[in-house]
Amino acid sequence: MRYIKSVLKRLLCGIQTLESVICTIGLIVTTFLIFAQVINRYWLHFEIMWFSDLALYSFIFFMFVAAAVTTWREGHVAVDFFRERVTRGKPIGAAIYRVFLGILSIAALCIFLPVAYQFMLRALKYPEYGTLVRWFNTSWLQMTLFVALAFVLLHLLVITRRDISELMKNYLARSREKKT
Repeated sequence: MRYIKSVLKRLLCGIQTLESVICTIGLIVTTFLIFAQVINRYWLHFEIMWFSDLALYSFIFFMFVAAAVTTWREGHVAVDFFRERVTRGKPIGAAIYRVFLGILSIAALCIFLPVAYQFMLRALKYPEYGTLVRWFNTSWLQMTLFVALAFVLLHLLVITRRDISELMKNYLARSREKKT
C-alpha cells in the first residue's frame, strides 16, 4: 500500500511539473510571438499574419493547462474572502467549507466533462483548419479543453480527499477534547 501511495504521489508530482513547464513555455512563446508581430507590423511594416494566429492558439492552449495548475495550487478558484470571514477561528467549519466546495466543484465538472468529451470526439472526427494558415489543424485546441478539464478533476479529487482527511482529523481531535 505504501509503495502504491509513493508511486501515485510521484506520478501526481510529475503531472504538476509537466503542467508548470507547459504553462511557462506557453507564456514565453505567446509573449515572443506577440512581440515579433508588433515589431514586424509597426517597425518593419511587414506583417506576418500567422504570428497572430499562432500566438492566439498558444495562448488558448497554455490557459487551458493553467486552469489545471491553478486548481492544484488552489489559487483564484475559491472565494477566499467569504471563507475567511465565515470560518475564522473555526477549523472544523473551514474544513467543512473546503470539502463542500470541493464536492460542489467536482459535481459541476462532472456535468461539463461529458460535454467537453463529445466536443473532443467531434474535433477528432471533423478537423477544422485555420483561416489564415490553411494547413494548420485547430482541432487540437478542442481536444486540449477536455484533457485540461480531466486534469482539473484529478487535482480536485486529490484536494478534496486531503480536505476530507483533515476534516476527520479535526473532528476526532475535537471529540477527544470533549471527552477529557
